[in-house]
Amino acid sequence: MNMNKLNMINWSIFVLLILVGIVTASITVYELTLPPTFPENAQSRIEFRWGSLHTILLIVILVVSFPVAMGWKRLSPFNVPIAIILAGFCYELFFLTFTVGWVGIQGMLGFVVAFLIGGILILSYSVAILIEHRKIIKR
Repeated sequence: MNMNKLNMINWSIFVLLILVGIVTASITVYELTLPPTFPENAQSRIEFRWGSLHTILLIVILVVSFPVAMGWKRLSPFNVPIAIILAGFCYELFFLTFTVGWVGIQGMLGFVVAFLIGGILILSYSVAILIEHRKIIKR
């Protein structure tokens, strides 16, 4: 398995997802600052909130981030997919903290997308490594 190719795939997907996250969050925040065109749109708004759920999510992000950062090189090629999932948690925390209303579902959707992409990458790398090890054993 070519590690340079895996790193290129990992970082390309990571940068693409981060850019999509920044763009979607920016567009959403901008649209929430505009006056609502329909009365139903007024239920979603920008508002800072912090509670126990926010604290728990922040602690989970920090607790998982620390070992990932410490073992970054050893976790390769799984390090970036784990970082993608952590970025999804951060996206969710952003929407939980700074928005109120149905727009919060966007944060949840972003987390689900990040979790699925990270999970698919981890699963595909695991299968590729398993196949490679079986080829070596058969020799």
